[in-house]
Amino acid sequence: MVFVSMSFRFRIDVEAANMVESVGNYSRHRVVPIIAQYYDGNGGLRYELTYLPAISGQSLANAFSRALTDIALSRNHPVCDMCRNYEKIGGFPKRPTLSDNDSIDKRVKECIVEDVTGFMATKGGERGEVIKRTSKIWFSYMIPDADSIKHAPPIPQFHVRYSTNENEQMIFSIESGSAIYRVKIAIDIDSIGKLTDNKYVDNRLDRINDVFDALALMFNGYIGAKKARYLPQMEFLGGIASISHPYRFMVTPAKAKLVKDRLESWYLYDTVTRATRFLSIFGNKVRLSIYYADKEFNTLLASKDITIEGADSLEDLISKVRNSVQKLIETK
Repeated sequence: MVFVSMSFRFRIDVEAANMVESVGNYSRHRVVPIIAQYYDGNGGLRYELTYLPAISGQSLANAFSRALTDIALSRNHPVCDMCRNYEKIGGFPKRPTLSDNDSIDKRVKECIVEDVTGFMATKGGERGEVIKRTSKIWFSYMIPDADSIKHAPPIPQFHVRYSTNENEQMIFSIESGSAIYRVKIAIDIDSIGKLTDNKYVDNRLDRINDVFDALALMFNGYIGAKKARYLPQMEFLGGIASISHPYRFMVTPAKAKLVKDRLESWYLYDTVTRATRFLSIFGNKVRLSIYYADKEFNTLLASKDITIEGADSLEDLISKVRNSVQKLIETK
């Protein structure tokens, strides 16, 4: 199994990327409970539960699916009619009803979006037939790094819009959030383009390239709602990725921590430490490499036991992982 794990950090100011409901003229931002870690002046440790803005994994998966569709169509790679018309439909229902002679393999061959992000289709009747495919790419929620800064809950912003009624204006409020966000992503490379008989579609490598390119593209304007007036100001701070084979290795979430009153890129060091111990357990049975970028703390990583390669941007980081995955697949 070739498995990719990633975690990124972003500074995002004034976003309304994931709204959950509207009550009258008031639109609420999604919030989630986050456990924050604090140290008192005497070195004691305590935890606090707070509710902070977040962007759901479903929202990220939607952004990825749109980016993947656009890339696949531009390269003449297979996309089903329903996915290619996502803008008109308003999403990705992914052919939810079983048709005659339908099968998992047929859908995988016909649509890269259903292949990579999964689907479930049903057929009515007494038997209740179902076919499904689990997503080959996983997204966490994008959540604030509560240990690196004390965040605030979303704040409502007051707006006024012109009304056709004389001497009246429409008043509405939209909650917005700002945070140092972190996110985790994982990809089961071996399962992309894989059919039920364990054979692969003919354009498997093209599909894998499309997946990584869609990841780079989705962080360039595909994430979130209300972009026409709430286009988030998004800055990539850093990230780390790993490629492992044949076992899964997950990188440490992209969290910074206070070390002797100084904020440091704890997640980078911790990932390397864990990877070294991971290799000591499984030895020569495992191939493991690490890729990172750090524009926040300018950290330099090195190890005599693990292949580590630095990058200078999000796009460069994803590109290096993509190229290394290609080489690993070709030599397997």
